[in-house]
Amino acid sequence: MVKKGLGWLYIGWILIFLYAPIVVLMVMSFNESRYNALPFKFSLKWYEALAQNEALIQASLQSISIAAITGVVCVILATLLLLGMIDSNSKLMNWLDSLVILPLTIPWLIIGLSILLLLSAVGLDKNYPVLLIGHVIISLPYAVMVIKARLQSLDLSITEASASLGANDWTTIRRILLPLLFPAMLAGGFLAFIISFDNFMISYFLIPTGLSTLPIEIYASIKFGFTPEINAVSTIIIVLTMSLLILMAMVMRSSLKNMFK
Repeated sequence: MVKKGLGWLYIGWILIFLYAPIVVLMVMSFNESRYNALPFKFSLKWYEALAQNEALIQASLQSISIAAITGVVCVILATLLLLGMIDSNSKLMNWLDSLVILPLTIPWLIIGLSILLLLSAVGLDKNYPVLLIGHVIISLPYAVMVIKARLQSLDLSITEASASLGANDWTTIRRILLPLLFPAMLAGGFLAFIISFDNFMISYFLIPTGLSTLPIEIYASIKFGFTPEINAVSTIIIVLTMSLLILMAMVMRSSLKNMFK
């Protein structure tokens, strides 16, 4: 009994260590003090200030746009890659797998700087498509790992059964493989979205003049003087992210139930 209690106490301390800073940030977004000072006094003034902060709102929308495009592109590329690797020989599969996962081993600072130097070498300016390519490069491995784990758990003899019943490759993919992979595609896309949304290094090196993202705006705010509007926008993003995560879990659960009926 004592051992079990100590185990729960240990888990509780880990959860507090992980989530207490987030809770404090959310609470302080409703604090009237500009310097997050106590005693706490409830106020919505920083949300009102956020509504007037055009730069922060535009940066947040820009981050969401980039992350959404990155997530969709990563899911499409990862799914096509893994489906194409099903009938490939094991040596080629291992080589492609290593190549795709390689960006995980390279610091994002090096990746961003390398792409920037490449642009300079070919005489191109920083632009939006290159920014998206940079985000896809760092986010794609996460989508690949999630979808690959799901694909490896499937009994691929179902594709042979489908072919024996007269279905062509496209019908097998559309009617069998994609529905089975859909929960993993959803999870992989969401993970790629989060990685892209939070990224600072790639955006810092590759973002074109006139655009900004939320991580860059937060960095600039901390550099020149922190404002509580950051707490407010962070709280909104946390709530939206958690809501999206819950919705995704519900969709995945519903999809799995329908799959095994």
